[in-house]
Amino acid sequence: MRKALLRTGTAIGAAVLLTACTSGGFNSVELSNDPADGEVPEVTFDTPVEVDENQTKVLREGDGEEIEDGSTLLVQAALYRGSDGEEMGESYSSGAGQVLKVNSEMKDQLPELYEALTGGMKVGGILAYSSPSTAGKSGQEGDESTSVEVYEIVEKIPSEIDGEMKDSPEGLPEVTENDEGVPEIGDMGEEAPKDLVAENLIDGDGAEVKEGQTVVVDYVGARWEDGKPFESTWDSGTPAALPLDTSIEGWSEGLVGKKVGSRVILSVPADKAYGTEEELGADSGYPTGDLLFVVDILAAEDTPEPEPLPDPTSSTVNEGDGQEVNDGDTLLMTSAPVQDGEAADATPSVVTLDDSMREEDSFLYDQLSKARVGTTVDVTTTSDAGAGQTTESTTRYSVREVIPSEIEGEMQPTPEGLPAVTETEDGTPEIAKPEGDAPKDVTSEYLIEGDGAEVKEGQTVAVNYVGARWEDGEVFDSSYERGQPTAFPLDGVIEGWSEGLVGKKAGSRVIISVPSDKAYGSKEEIEESGNTGAPEGDLVFVVDILGASDTPAAADASPSASATE
Repeated sequence: MRKALLRTGTAIGAAVLLTACTSGGFNSVELSNDPADGEVPEVTFDTPVEVDENQTKVLREGDGEEIEDGSTLLVQAALYRGSDGEEMGESYSSGAGQVLKVNSEMKDQLPELYEALTGGMKVGGILAYSSPSTAGKSGQEGDESTSVEVYEIVEKIPSEIDGEMKDSPEGLPEVTENDEGVPEIGDMGEEAPKDLVAENLIDGDGAEVKEGQTVVVDYVGARWEDGKPFESTWDSGTPAALPLDTSIEGWSEGLVGKKVGSRVILSVPADKAYGTEEELGADSGYPTGDLLFVVDILAAEDTPEPEPLPDPTSSTVNEGDGQEVNDGDTLLMTSAPVQDGEAADATPSVVTLDDSMREEDSFLYDQLSKARVGTTVDVTTTSDAGAGQTTESTTRYSVREVIPSEIEGEMQPTPEGLPAVTETEDGTPEIAKPEGDAPKDVTSEYLIEGDGAEVKEGQTVAVNYVGARWEDGEVFDSSYERGQPTAFPLDGVIEGWSEGLVGKKAGSRVIISVPSDKAYGSKEEIEESGNTGAPEGDLVFVVDILGASDTPAAADASPSASATE
């Protein structure tokens, strides 16, 4: 399968560093095919390629529209390793193209590129490029070759739209143009519409935008809350090529059916944009709340179908010799990211081998369902990182223990001084509103006493739990509501848990009263620590201890040579 070319760094960034000189071994670069539309150009060259200065070579002049001053171009790229000619990535499978403007700025800053593009090249032309800045960056040890980057001029698109602008629809802010024809958003005025609004300010006469296409646009976006623009392609100087399938819902809904050449005003509610500040967090980097956009649709192109991702692979680190794992079992697991064969610190989790897991991750299900306790396996997967990028990652999974999905036994009355605990029809514990003052010290008592091994200091516990504030009985967290047990290393939880669970037996249900100083603290202390969202004051928990296992250090074993597809 082809590798998608990264859209950051040297790839398309290098397209604006081309120069018009050719010399040295780079001259051997030639096209080895005559690519049709949408196909990746393939090249041959003598290896290794090592250039001392930026170099370009015209591989095909093209036979489409002539490129001239003021042209706006869609460009595709492919990247080849200079040491052996192997393709390292390409942009053709990740979008309809990326935008390059041939203008006075390019002429001033990159005169060689400007002259090369305006000196006879046409749409369909192909350029090769190599730069000393890429030396030693192939990812192969000792490789000092420079990469060969190949760029195809796919299409010439309008640099701006034409037409007389209409007034904004009622309830939306006025939009005007400055002297350069750039739209400016006026006072936001009233509250944002509750539903998506998409209306033309200028009617285009091009083809209608279709679902899943890539649109080439100029746009400005502002928050309804304060009217401040958060992004503008007019400010950056270059239109954007955006696949609608990976855009916010307000764009994918609002632009479909609009004609190329139109200027559209889009009012997008938060649930069809990026979300609210509460949902995203204050430091998310995304604009929050209801948003407003003015969008000039310069072009719309079919987005290439992405090639399927490679199937996951697995490598056995060590074979377990403990209890056999079966379908339906609940497992106390650990997982850790692996880089260069070394695993980082492991994170505990609880998984259940059921139909839901099989549907969500059938490959991992297959690895675990045929394992034994003590088995460790590395699973390598390739994921879509967005914007045409793929990421390969390896995770080390270890089966620590087969645990019950729930505990059994008749629940005893709650000890005096602690809130009453009852069960729902499905066995979920419910904590009554506490009465009186909370105990001053950590108090931990059995509601159901199990017969498993005692929990030891520093172990990792697999639990179901519910937690409530002593002050008002409000439940702030419950693994029962999430429908899945969880796991914690006792060294990484609040002091009240590590004190209250040590010495209790696996298979038990325990009620733990935790004073504020051994929980998260008072409201003031929580605000000062920055741990916003943590429950304040004295707390009470009901905890089902499903299992306990020693907390492992990062595994240092090397995977075996065998692998399964």
